Amino acid sequence: MVPVWSNAAKVFNISENLFAYDDALKNAFDGDKISKGKVNGYKPKGRNIVDKSGTRDGFESWVLPGDGIFQLGDVMFPHPPVVAASMGTLRALVSHLRFAADSIFKSLSTSLKLKPGQGFEDFHNTARPMPDVLRLLKYHADPRVGGAIPQTPHTDLGSLTFVLCTTPGLQVLSANVQSESGVPRTEFCWQYVEPREGCAVVNLGDCMTKMTNGLLKSALHRVGPLPGNPMPERYSLAYLMRPEGTTLLRTLDSPLIHPPAAEGTSVTCNEWMQNKFQAVRGNQHTGGDHVLTGGRSLMT
Repeated sequence: MVPVWSNAAKVFNISENLFAYDDALKNAFDGDKISKGKVNGYKPKGRNIVDKSGTRDGFESWVLPGDGIFQLGDVMFPHPPVVAASMGTLRALVSHLRFAADSIFKSLSTSLKLKPGQGFEDFHNTARPMPDVLRLLKYHADPRVGGAIPQTPHTDLGSLTFVLCTTPGLQVLSANVQSESGVPRTEFCWQYVEPREGCAVVNLGDCMTKMTNGLLKSALHRVGPLPGNPMPERYSLAYLMRPEGTTLLRTLDSPLIHPPAAEGTSVTCNEWMQNKFQAVRGNQHTGGDHVLTGGRSLMT
């Protein structure tokens, strides 16, 4: 992880420079305007809904598409000067993380005895266009103790997510947490993930859950302040590996994966992405909480 963290430190500097741009420039790269699939561009603070009372989020983000970084396909990749000047660093970081992802995919495919040509790595061919992204995030400080959680509890929509950060705040919820009488026990069960120097947190995403019929579980997580403390300013970066957009998210053939009782309508990775983005915005017509939390209705 040494090369990864060496480049990550440089990308954190890039991130600070990006978010230091004035609002007019940042809004010129608004992801809702320049990217149909939301795989490129800026998101301002407060765009997404955090809870059922309508509280707005407390972070900015900037998404950089893997296809744009490596100039694959015909993807449109408008970006500001600081990104253009840093393309070598961005390519180096993403290349190392893609190599790590490929190693994980191959190990899981072997462990699950997946057939040749049907391993996880076969759905993530980095030589072809796919919707993987590098996401840079800035969480704004909130001086209130016990203030609002700045991020919606969610699972990641892709396959693997590599999270790098030096500031505490990431929380995860065990897959074993259940609701009692329909009331989630979430506030008693969130566990903090302590950042460790030279290490990345690796999350499994919804696509892995769907392709293994729930054997591999995506982790429900969020970012928030430590107990009894206000929310500090916090920078993090996440590389989100996703299958190629046309990949059908169906149960793979393995002697270790139980087939579904009834094969429902399969969705592609691109379709699942769109449903997930709409759920983050509070659109209940896409399945709401079920989509947002990877099938666990725990948004409060």
